[in-house]
Amino acid sequence: MFLLGSGRRVVWRASQVRLASQAAAAGNPPADPSPFGDLDIRPVKRPDSAAYFMTKPKYHDLLAALSNLIQHHRTPGMVPVERRVKWESLRAMQSKLNIKMNENEYNALVKRLNQAHRLRIDNQEDRETVDAYLVQFTSGYQHIEVVNMDGTKVEQPQENTEKKRVGLPHTRRDKHGRWVASGWRKEARATALLAPASNMTQISRRLTDLHAQIDGLLGDMDQAMLASGMSAEATERDPMLTPELPFTEFGAVLVNGRPLAEYFARQSDRESVIFPFEVARQLGQFNVFLQVHGGGPSGQAEACQLAVARALFSTNPSQLKVISDAGLLQSDKRVVERKKTGKPKARKSYTWVKR
Repeated sequence: MFLLGSGRRVVWRASQVRLASQAAAAGNPPADPSPFGDLDIRPVKRPDSAAYFMTKPKYHDLLAALSNLIQHHRTPGMVPVERRVKWESLRAMQSKLNIKMNENEYNALVKRLNQAHRLRIDNQEDRETVDAYLVQFTSGYQHIEVVNMDGTKVEQPQENTEKKRVGLPHTRRDKHGRWVASGWRKEARATALLAPASNMTQISRRLTDLHAQIDGLLGDMDQAMLASGMSAEATERDPMLTPELPFTEFGAVLVNGRPLAEYFARQSDRESVIFPFEVARQLGQFNVFLQVHGGGPSGQAEACQLAVARALFSTNPSQLKVISDAGLLQSDKRVVERKKTGKPKARKSYTWVKR
């Protein structure tokens, strides 16, 4: 309801306001006085697409375009053609289209792409047009053409097609030549450093020779002190001051600075940590330094296993098939299901009582 300057009260319904807005946008003002002039309200042009009001308009416009394509070329009783194609992964699709998607949205997009790809189109020109539109979503396609809302085309530069180095994410090699990789399981996070046992053995032998020379000098000093008349108790040294060598020629595994058998009490956890070496038949060829935090014993052991497997693969990428076939390069994303309200556990229920 609006009160105009003449003192006459005019009641505007929602439909009248909408009609007045449309007429003002078209340049035909209504016969009745409009409240837009007095209230300084400007009509807003209706968006071209309903996806304008959604959180991801580009994604929904893409789904709508694929749905229209499928409906345009689909006929009743049509049998889809068995054609297989490999689409881009979720991460690559997000990077190319500049659209953020979760797994469910990506699966819905792949479902539409498969339906459009398997359409039975007899017209050769229409078939080529559809294939030219769908090829931008295939794996390995390096050039993509983006169409804006107004119909203008934006050309993106072609990416470098040179063969990239084979590697895994979360792996690297530090300045000391050690292979570093990270892994996780549940709430546990682990980092593994692998160094060849042969190099560590040489270092250990040098340290052993150095300790032998030091012991020889200390022995000469003890004899000189005894000869001067000092007691034997004064010449004794604390055995804790002699450092122990953590490296052996068979390789060692240290978890947070402690031996593997001391850190993990259960044998199954210890076996899961060294299982990648058994699969690759390289048991004892590397010294392993593990840093792990968070979670419980089983989660930490499996996080260490993933980190060790990734670092071991980095040392020799030709072992990809052997390690991946054992399922050691895939992170296990399963977590404990949360407890529900009104239930003692996640799904367990109390005994039903009638009264």
